[in-house]
Amino acid sequence: MQERETKWTPMKALGRARKKAESLGIPIFSPDLAERENLNFSELDKYSDKELEGFLTMYGGYEAFLETKVATIEATLGALEASFNEGYSASLYKLGQKYEAEKKKKPTKDEIRGEIMTENRQLKQVKRDVIEQEAELRIVKGLLETYRKAYGTVSRVVTLRTKGAQD
Repeated sequence: MQERETKWTPMKALGRARKKAESLGIPIFSPDLAERENLNFSELDKYSDKELEGFLTMYGGYEAFLETKVATIEATLGALEASFNEGYSASLYKLGQKYEAEKKKKPTKDEIRGEIMTENRQLKQVKRDVIEQEAELRIVKGLLETYRKAYGTVSRVVTLRTKGAQD
């Protein structure tokens, strides 16, 4: 029995990519984000070693979780961008053929882009999805950097305490 050919979409491609990643048998990391602890960095010297250890664990977990989230967003963004570029190229070719057949003067790049984006609702939606993914990626990368810095700061305090205990 031959499999039925279905229309390709970036989301279907992403689904297949996720299935391949899941088939590796590596569990997806998901820290318990229910409780959020606050750390006052100006008073790091007042926290106990046990409290600092807890912050290292928490920040390290958030960092790992956000790394995974960034990779997922980048994969989605890549699929959407590839889909947009292919759709845009096909529309550009068809529009060029139309102008040639009608023996009309070819418009400017900006005019062509405007015409393509006006006439192709699906391409317009993919472009909107790309914009949303780019925004989400910037936000999540900012969070990731924040937790990296927090982890690094607490880690340096622990290192200095450990070094001080050895002196």
